[in-house]
Parts: sequence; structure tokens; C-alpha cells
Amino acid sequence: MKKLFLHVLLLSLFAASVVFAGGNRQTPAEPAATPAPQAQAQTSGPELVPVAPGLTVVNHGAGEWEVGTRGGRMVMGQLGEGPKTFNLVQAAETSTTDITDMLGAQLARRNQFSLEYEPFMAESWTVSADEKTVTVKLRPGLVWSDGTPITAKDWVDGFTNIIYNEEVQTNSRDAFFIGESYAVWTYIDDRTLSLTVSEVYAGLTGALLETSPLPMHILGPIMESQGAEGINTLWGIDTDPTKIPSSGPFVISSFSPSERITLRRNPNYFERDAAGVQLPYLDELIFVFTPDQDTLLQNFLAGQSDFLGVRGADYASLVDQQQALGFTLYEVGSATSTQFITFNQNPNGISGPFLEWNSNKDFRTAMAHLIDRETIINNVEFGFGYPQYSFIPTFSPYYWEGVEDIAIEYDPVTAAEILDRIGYVDRDGDGIREDDKGNKISLTLETNAGNRVREAIGTIFAQEAANVGIEINFRPIDFNVLVGKLTATFDWDLILIGLTGSIDPISGANVYPSRGNLHMIEPNQESPRRDWEKRVDDAWIVANNTTNEAQRVRGYQVIQEIWATELPWVYTYTPLVMHAYASKFGNIYPQPTEGYDWKGIIARMYVK
Repeated sequence: MKKLFLHVLLLSLFAASVVFAGGNRQTPAEPAATPAPQAQAQTSGPELVPVAPGLTVVNHGAGEWEVGTRGGRMVMGQLGEGPKTFNLVQAAETSTTDITDMLGAQLARRNQFSLEYEPFMAESWTVSADEKTVTVKLRPGLVWSDGTPITAKDWVDGFTNIIYNEEVQTNSRDAFFIGESYAVWTYIDDRTLSLTVSEVYAGLTGALLETSPLPMHILGPIMESQGAEGINTLWGIDTDPTKIPSSGPFVISSFSPSERITLRRNPNYFERDAAGVQLPYLDELIFVFTPDQDTLLQNFLAGQSDFLGVRGADYASLVDQQQALGFTLYEVGSATSTQFITFNQNPNGISGPFLEWNSNKDFRTAMAHLIDRETIINNVEFGFGYPQYSFIPTFSPYYWEGVEDIAIEYDPVTAAEILDRIGYVDRDGDGIREDDKGNKISLTLETNAGNRVREAIGTIFAQEAANVGIEINFRPIDFNVLVGKLTATFDWDLILIGLTGSIDPISGANVYPSRGNLHMIEPNQESPRRDWEKRVDDAWIVANNTTNEAQRVRGYQVIQEIWATELPWVYTYTPLVMHAYASKFGNIYPQPTEGYDWKGIIARMYVK
């Protein structure tokens, strides 16, 4: 595995110190600084050695929660202008899911310490002899925050009538399309349901059960009277979100657009600690919408927030101030997220030379040779990072190390030679290449404004492209607008973005198969347009329509090999995950994977 660049810059870091994301589907991530792909020592005692001085390594081997006390609040800065929607069905990006995830709990979840799946809202489950049906028994006494009982119908009717309705706009549907049909939800009684798939499926008792109920006492009547349009327009940011029922640890208590949102404890939340005390411990969770990552840092240093996702560039500003300012800097561990540049190949979104360039594998290969990972890691993350070549984190059992051998490395000379070979040359001497039809090769690269990491990556890439005669107009825009381009309008050339990722890539069912709504180069294909997409689709079935782990590994190897050679998008790097928490909080055991980071501990965090 390619090494962490930290050690190269460690001495210069200290010299400079006197001077930087569902459930069961992947979502566009808007991280302050997320995952790095190498397992850290996470056992116990002196083996927990940080990669740099001043970091406290999260002891995931602790294995149990402290019993806390109720009361207090936690304030978090959130990058951007706030959620795009409050619609639980439509939530598709971290600016929204950070909020909506607090309003839901799942049938199953990973244990926060072991990351093995366990019942959560479910009390138990059994699997049929043919491994195609799981029967789930719910915990007794589950209740929505508005006092309505939570029943099996909130899953069965929610998925059957709403999530599976093709006219409903949702990011969740694709994950439940197994083989040639959707998984079938069956109501047995108010506390019992079953889920049946047409083929043996690896995620039957994992990813498919990591699902939250829908409040059918509200959504059912809307669906009956207004149809899919009523669901699609429900709970926008112009609504009163305090009326939204919650099955999770918090409910929304107030919302000031573009400013902040306050959540308070859900009085009907089912989870309790070892002493029988109802969770969450905190009275309130407050998100303050913040325009950029530098402001997030300054607000944290000023004591205006209690948590910070730490960039490598932030380390020098934080490491020596922990005791004086009352916070602790944690090395969380290895990661799952990705950062990449993707090429639009969707004829429903672009046309003409733009579509021709992006559809040319040689052109994409030349562009891949312009990703200077080492410079990005050193200059953007101050060495706290790894080169990235795959959508699977390197600590996952499904990661294929051979991808590092076939990956396209930084080589601008080779990039120029490829462009010459395919006839993309500077024909008029203005420093910008033209294609064989005389079109100036000029594309727009977009990312989310305020994310200083991506803004820096985009600037570096645009300069590398200019050096070989390709004009890249780099344009940071609002994150929600960016997601809209990816999922609705499709009017973009290149986009720099990330995905939350997971230990088990099965959560990427909405991304890597051609039918996925986040298969960004051309989503929602009825059948794969490109031969390599057909091969990915076939390998996806091999990897997931089985419980044989060796077969799963083989299937994912094929997908990683295809992705690294066809280059629908090009990966950049993964940062080491670091978090900073105010020292007043207990139960700090975050994991470096989406949903189990701060979200996984928020119900257990308490003020000491």
C-alpha cells in the first residue's frame, strides 16, 4: 500500500507551527476532513501510538460505553448554508443527512466498537434456510416523537408504496434492487416483518436492514391524496421542520435558514444506557451553518463550537492549544470516503465536443496523468494523507492491492504525448489545444464552494491541465446546486466531489452499477450504454448475490480493475481522519466511516 506522506513533512510541520460523507446508500460528501485508508493500531494500552505528537488515538477496542449524565448541549459548525430539504425520502447529501440522520434509527446498525452488525430497532431476526428471507421482530414499545406507535407497516408500506414508487424522488431505491427485482417487504404483525430477495444477497442482514422507518401515519394519507408529487414536495426548507416526527435520538426544535438549526432530545427515543437511563444524554444539538472551512476552524478556536473535523492544515494550529482552550485532538483511524474528478458522459446533459472529449478514454487517461497526488497531499493536507486509487478503503477486506500497480500515476509528459497522439494539439499557437475539428479544448470543473480542500485540489489540477494546453475553468459553486447538477439537470463538464463510502462496498449500489442514481457519468440507465459498464454490472452481481466471501472478493477485484482502467472518474487522495472535541464531553469513540463518526456517538456523548 502507498505510504502515508506524513513523515515526509513532520519536521516542517512543527517548524511551521509558529505560523488544514445512510444508511444503506452512498451520498455526496462535503467533509471538513474525512477518512484515511490504513488501519491504525486500535487495540489498547501503549500500542495505541498516534501518527503525530499531540494526537489521542481513539481506542475502538474499549468495547463499552461509559454511563453518562443527562444535560447540556453540543454545538457543531456545518459547512455551507444548511440542508437542501427536510424530506426523509429525498435526503441525498451530507448537508441534509447530517440533520435527517438524527431523526431516524435503523432496524440494524454496526456495533460502534466492533463494526459488526447487530439488532437496533429490531429485537432479533432469523434467516430462512435458503438465505433469501429474513424475518425481523421489532423491539416492543417503539414510538414516534409525536406519540404514534412505530409498527412494521412503517417499513413495509414505506418501502413498498413510497421508496419503490418510480415517480418518487429518492436516493434509497437502487440499494434494494436485487437481481432483477426489488426486495419484498411483508407485514406479519405490528412487531414482525420479513424481507425477501430473489437471489442470495450478501446484504440481507446488513445493508438492507440498516434502514429507518417512514412515518406512514403522515406519508400514507399524503400518498393516497396527492400521489408521488405530494411526497416529492413534502418538507422542503420552507416548511416548519419542528412538525417532522422522529424515530431517532433528536427532533428539530427550531430552524433559521442560512444560520442554524437546533435539535432537542426526542422524548420517545427507545435507546437506554446500561443503567436504564433514556438516551440521548444531551438536551440539544445545534448546527451552525458556516461558509467555509477556515471559518469552521476559527469558530472552534474561539470556543463557538464543540467539534471540528480536522484537516491536515489545521493540525499545526490546534496541536499546541489543546490544554489552554479545553479540547482534545483525536486520531480517529482509517477511512472510507473518496475524493475524485468525474467526467460527464451523459448525452442527456451535454453534447457536441464536450461529450466527445469526455467519452474518449485516451483523453481521460491523459487527464488522469495530471493528478499530482503527492503535491495535493503535501500542500493541502500537510502530509496527513494517502494516494487513493479505488472506491474501496484499503483496510476493507474487499480492497484489491493490485489496483496500485495498474493505477495511472502523475506524469504530465505522458499526458502531453497522449494528447498529441489523439490529435488534440495547439493549432493556432495560443497555448490551448484544439481537437481534430478545431474546437478549443476548454472545460469547466466545478466543486462545492467553501470547501478549501477541494478548492485547492481544483486549482492544482487546473494548473496542471494548463501546463499541457488544456483549459480548465475552475468554478466552485453552492453544494446543493452541485448535487442538483449531478442528480437532476446533468449540465456539467467535470465535477470534483467525494462520496461517503463504506467498509463493505455493497452500500454503493446507487453508484457503481449503471442503473444507479449516483452513477455520475450517466445515471439511471435502463441498460448499460458502455461495454465496460456491462462488465461492472455483471461483476456487481458476482460480488453481492452471494454470501461466499471469496467470491465477493473476486467480484470487487474485477470492478476495481475496470474502474482503474476505464477511468469514469479519477481518485485523488484520502486524508487521515482527525477530530477535535471539547474536553468536557465523554464517550468519544468515533469511527472513521460515515454514520459511525460523530453520528455514531452523539446519543452517548455527555457533559462530564
